[in-house]
Amino acid sequence: MLKDKVILLVDDEASLLKATMAGLVSRGYTVEAAEGAEAALRVIHDVNPDLVVTDLVMPGTNGFELYQRVKAEYQNPNIPFVFLTAVDDFHAKKFGKEIGAAAYITKPVDLDELEDIIKEKLGR
Repeated sequence: MLKDKVILLVDDEASLLKATMAGLVSRGYTVEAAEGAEAALRVIHDVNPDLVVTDLVMPGTNGFELYQRVKAEYQNPNIPFVFLTAVDDFHAKKFGKEIGAAAYITKPVDLDELEDIIKEKLGR
């Protein structure tokens, strides 16, 4: 069942992280949260989520770098990544697609749009 899948949310903005997590949990999803890329790497190692939704602009390791590290270092390099960001930039979107991101959506979070992407990427 789709809602048995684990979604990892990654953002350095705690209020946005909590709001997005609450929205997905209220829709029946199992969600883990990480404030920043380093915390996300630990969760990915421990939980092996089915999909990662990550911010791009974070202190230290950014979302693109997180994606590339996961693809290179972890047991499930095929985890779909959705970039959720305030960066509405053509080149960033193009780079995200080129490196293999499942989707690239901009903030503020539209839970309907995010859920549609989750269903598309995990419902295969």
